[in-house]
Amino acid sequence: MIKNIVSSLFLFCSFFALADNRSIVESLTSCNPDFFNSIYANKEELQKLANVTVFNKNQAYIPVENRTDNEKNYVYFKKSFNYKNLKVVGYYDSAMDLGRIGKYFFWGFIIENDITQIKTTLDFLEWKDMEDNLLYIANPMIRHINDDIKVWKNNTGTFVGVKTVPAPETTEKLLLIEKGTNMNLLICSIQGVVSAELLKQERPDIQQIKLNR
Repeated sequence: MIKNIVSSLFLFCSFFALADNRSIVESLTSCNPDFFNSIYANKEELQKLANVTVFNKNQAYIPVENRTDNEKNYVYFKKSFNYKNLKVVGYYDSAMDLGRIGKYFFWGFIIENDITQIKTTLDFLEWKDMEDNLLYIANPMIRHINDDIKVWKNNTGTFVGVKTVPAPETTEKLLLIEKGTNMNLLICSIQGVVSAELLKQERPDIQQIKLNR
């Protein structure tokens, strides 16, 4: 009984500390580098759940064993944490080079809840059902390789998502909820023409990486 009370107090304190800062989950939904500042701001509590690596003095990320290997590109937390009614159980970080099709980078959280519940909880976003309640997207953005490095525009294309090929000489960025075989994901994606300069801006946690084809 005492052990259960102590465990409950520990979890409560973890949730409270995370809630004092901008929600890590909400910072992910913007799909920009501020997410890594949010991890840094909450690193002391997150280190109780998983390894946390600090970089650039005020940013941090949760490392996985190998982001280019489907069997090693995720990590489950020692203990889950809650965001509203969602149970966040792990972190996902994947990278693929599909040659002429483009490069694909995914990062975000593994969530125990059903994806429709994830969508309902994140009702401040405008979700689009892409595949019969198996895939939802929000905040689709696009840029052309000739645009300024900081420029992202709203992507109003009809066919947008991780299962479509970005238009030539463009990069897409979006938030998605995906029902996988073994896990449900709330993740960001950047895909298409991803230069080293753009990757450094959008994914500063990736220092050097060789992608498998």
